[in-house]
Amino acid sequence: MTLWTSARRLLAPALLAAGLATGQLAIVPQQAMAAEEVNIAIISFSPYAPWYIVQEKGLAEGLDIKVQIIEDITAKNAGLTSGTIQCMLNTLDSVVVARAAGVPVKVIAVPAMSYGLDEMVVDSSIQSVEDFPGRSYGADYAFLNHMWMLLTLKDAGIAFDALDHKIMLPQDSAAAFVSGALDIDVNYKPFTTQSLERDGSHVLKTSLSDRTWERGLISESIACNEAWLAENPETAKKLLKAWFAAVDWWKANPDEGNDLIATGLDWPVADVRLTQYGAIMLTLDQNLGAFGIGDGTPVCASVPEGAPAGPSEPSGWGKTLFDGAPDCEAGYLAATWDLFGQVYTEAGVVDTTASAADGLDPSVLDALAAEDLHTSLSNNSWIGRVGL
Repeated sequence: MTLWTSARRLLAPALLAAGLATGQLAIVPQQAMAAEEVNIAIISFSPYAPWYIVQEKGLAEGLDIKVQIIEDITAKNAGLTSGTIQCMLNTLDSVVVARAAGVPVKVIAVPAMSYGLDEMVVDSSIQSVEDFPGRSYGADYAFLNHMWMLLTLKDAGIAFDALDHKIMLPQDSAAAFVSGALDIDVNYKPFTTQSLERDGSHVLKTSLSDRTWERGLISESIACNEAWLAENPETAKKLLKAWFAAVDWWKANPDEGNDLIATGLDWPVADVRLTQYGAIMLTLDQNLGAFGIGDGTPVCASVPEGAPAGPSEPSGWGKTLFDGAPDCEAGYLAATWDLFGQVYTEAGVVDTTASAADGLDPSVLDALAAEDLHTSLSNNSWIGRVGL
């Protein structure tokens, strides 16, 4: 599996699989108090990797952060269920599916969201979404690009079954599109770069032009075992504080940070730059805005300094998908969670849903806000400003 094959792709959740081996706390000589071990699962994806900065810079006081790269969502969900993994980073829609299937997981933060990384590449005959019916598209199943297409169709009033969904991994979808076997490739960079090699193909829209960042429609999550969260509130607070400290440091030191991330993931640093060029790393304050805590400001009202400007016109997502709510508002995350559950149910991906009240846990962010940390961890620079 290549770096880009594994990066970001999550397998369709047949949600319970074999667990992971349980780690043991190290015994420190002379009975000194050992650092508390916390096991975190990520996929090979640079917006998930500030944990390597946490480790290198010693930002998690009293914690021993163990990072495991586990590409398969079933393995991560099994680890969370068994307790061998305390937290994981996954796309938000995949955690909605996991929670609906009974995985004891709760989202405590939004680490990142797409800001141009995801693209819909179409053939020359397609000029608008209205041209989609009767066409075929490639996207993985129950994965954020699948969700993006479903949201696009729902927004346009087009039935989900009006298109032929070809379930494909990202690299396979790009290859099929180039060969002419698909009309639409719903994918992300660098695979969309390959898709554009087809004569007459063009990018119809991106997560930047589509303003999916207004309501976190292509969004990531930090999610933890709910029993562990309830039993270890101080540890969870230290963990999340370390995350935001690492993101804040990365924004102030993008070149060194990119090198640390590249080393941790075993990526070329150019791939880190390419990925970060299309992603927003959310600040603590933007997380408060997502959850609707205090005076937190959502990303849509605080786009990072140096980021490319999106279209000036609002998206209209609020009107069509959120019962007339504003496109940009604080506290959007609960409605987005519930929308994902609704859409995946309508599409037959899941049979049941779990409400935002069951799946979101604002308590850790509440604790950080009470310490006023969002004023000190406030760097809102765009890491992608370093370019390609």
